[in-house]
Amino acid sequence: MLNYVMMLGRLTADPEMRTTESGAEFTAFSVAVQRPKSKDKETETDFFDCIAWDKRAKVICDWYSKGSLIMIVGALRNRRYTDKNGNNRVANQIVVREVHFTSGNQKKNDDELPPTPDELKDFTVISDADIPDLDEDETPF
Repeated sequence: MLNYVMMLGRLTADPEMRTTESGAEFTAFSVAVQRPKSKDKETETDFFDCIAWDKRAKVICDWYSKGSLIMIVGALRNRRYTDKNGNNRVANQIVVREVHFTSGNQKKNDDELPPTPDELKDFTVISDADIPDLDEDETPF
């Protein structure tokens, strides 16, 4: 089976590093992606919820901010849970497996360059075993 998502868009807010009760670090964020403009139509934008874990989360929080152009590669996941009112819900989100730098996202000091592909190799690929299961109380959004 194949579950592969690649997108280029802009962050809708500053990413923040968070920690689950079990100690796993993550950042949950949204990416706005414009659809190609059709004749005689307004430009439309889609918003996608994303989550990155551990080192990927740190890189995103360190190097990106609201409005930054970001390219991500990941997998679309459906997570079923029961909300506080007892209603069954489904959350769709992209689990980020790779982050690719684009031009103009230099959030850190001007004299510090983004990580090179060799520096990123240790955290550009993850397995499903690396993605922690979350209880309802640990829902990142």
